[in-house]
Amino acid sequence: MKKIILIVDDEEILIQTISKLLERCGYQTARASTGQDALSMAESEKIDLIICDMRMPGMNGVETVTEIRKLKPEMPVVFVTGYADQKIEALAQTLKPLAYIHKPFDIQELLGTLKKHFES
Repeated sequence: MKKIILIVDDEEILIQTISKLLERCGYQTARASTGQDALSMAESEKIDLIICDMRMPGMNGVETVTEIRKLKPEMPVVFVTGYADQKIEALAQTLKPLAYIHKPFDIQELLGTLKKHFES
């Protein structure tokens, strides 16, 4: 059965790009452009992993994952960000993400993180 990865980012072009790449690699994807949309999807759909942007309007990545983990405490997450912010990065680390990847990122780094997680 294909693993379902929820991609959360306010940049639609990035969601589309990551989604297409992951689907070519055999994953199924779900997409959300806001933290609230991601929370709704996590409540109603089977999600195996979340790739979440750190900075979004409304709920940021840390807030989004914190809320999702209230429902699904073991939900694995990979944070991505285009901004270097040590304070937010330190806060994100308290959520024990699988990885914290800076944009623009090497897709092989992301795929390696996913493969390592799903094969463990």
